[in-house]
Amino acid sequence: MVDMLFPPTDTSLPGFLMVDMLLPTMDTVTSLPGPRIAVMLLPAMDMGTSLPGPPMADMLLPAMDTDTSLPGPPMVDMLLPAMDTDTNMYPRLLIFTNAAISVPLIKNPKTIAQMQESSIRRAQRFAAIAEDPSAMPSIPLTDLEDAEYFGEVTLGTPPQQFLVIYDTGSSNLWVPSKACTNCKKTGGRYDSSKSSTYTKNGESFALQYGTGSCKGFLSTDATGLGGVTIKNFTFGEVTTEAADVFGQAPFDGILGLGPAKAAIDQVPMPMAQLVAQGIIEHNIFSAYLASNSSAGSTLVLGGTDSQYYTGDFSYVPVAKAAALLPYWLISASDIKVGGTSIKACNWLTGCYMVVDTGTSILAGPVSAVNKLIAPIGNVSADCSNVHTLPTVSFSIGGKDFDLEPSFYVLRGTDENGAVQCQLGIQGVNAGVPIWILGDPFLRKYYTVWDQEQNRVGFATAK
Repeated sequence: MVDMLFPPTDTSLPGFLMVDMLLPTMDTVTSLPGPRIAVMLLPAMDMGTSLPGPPMADMLLPAMDTDTSLPGPPMVDMLLPAMDTDTNMYPRLLIFTNAAISVPLIKNPKTIAQMQESSIRRAQRFAAIAEDPSAMPSIPLTDLEDAEYFGEVTLGTPPQQFLVIYDTGSSNLWVPSKACTNCKKTGGRYDSSKSSTYTKNGESFALQYGTGSCKGFLSTDATGLGGVTIKNFTFGEVTTEAADVFGQAPFDGILGLGPAKAAIDQVPMPMAQLVAQGIIEHNIFSAYLASNSSAGSTLVLGGTDSQYYTGDFSYVPVAKAAALLPYWLISASDIKVGGTSIKACNWLTGCYMVVDTGTSILAGPVSAVNKLIAPIGNVSADCSNVHTLPTVSFSIGGKDFDLEPSFYVLRGTDENGAVQCQLGIQGVNAGVPIWILGDPFLRKYYTVWDQEQNRVGFATAK
């Protein structure tokens, strides 16, 4: 969006003002070859008297979509609001394009004790899934207390603000309801009576998390993210939640970006609605996760942003097994330590891996992870040997994606505030042999999830 405030002009002069604008926003997903150019002809206006009519505009938009060969130029909406002649405000020109939307993410690092607690919960969680494989995907992969990256979302008119996990391992949006009986006292609660755009739905829903569930009902309202608003979006109002999971959680709810098939009650997905309502052009999103406590983590809706990566993307199709396990599931042909295969992947199907923003570690089947950990060796708690540890590589789509120890070793503070290290790899028994490419991998590789072409892409993060 370009918001231009034109300076005052000599209103005694007749004619037109000519404004040449270079709009530097690039469509990095569709590889537009150059900046969009708009040439505007605007009639000179008397800022102190009544306006004779709306400005005229001629627009030239030569940029073409070179990847998907769309036959026409990008969509542009122009809004030329009337000026306030009492306060002599200057005319304002707004140009809206369906470019990508950036959602800033907040990182909430865990202490060593919290990491250890997460490891115990993770093992219990996957053991429960293993006991009842039919629970997948009704049990999301995400351990909500394990997540470290959060972003804002608003609901209603006027907007009510919430902090949520933007999670690729689940597929629903929910927040605590004003009617919640046991939700934490801090944080936001949605109050439909305070929203002029609320529409009642009332259908019940339940999601299994950890050792308990969250239950509630569906509602429909305006939903804001990244500065834009989805109209009439259906989400869950939680009325009862698992206190052991949410009691101390540093967030209010979750916004799922997983496949539509995994959505409880088959409610529409946020990305699909952004496209359907013309807010973005492509059902594609990407994530940049900053390392350690660095700021700048960002979720990009509608495409990618070249400021976050170098080189080209390497794409791999979503695995056919995702028809049964509806996650962002891809296949790796091999896993190596120091360039040597650990021989953990099936020769026919490889190692199935879920690309998941909501998991703070790398996880996989217990026996396979043991093969991975053995050649890595022990990680010194004081971090003294981290620089000597070998590189781990994942062979995906014919390319090795190297992961150095600075990524797969996690750093946290102990009770005295001293920095300690521990291995960010864990074996879990999920009943099915799946791996999770969590945050350690996603911090090294800027990742794009492409629903339109049913694929996932990786490029080296800056």
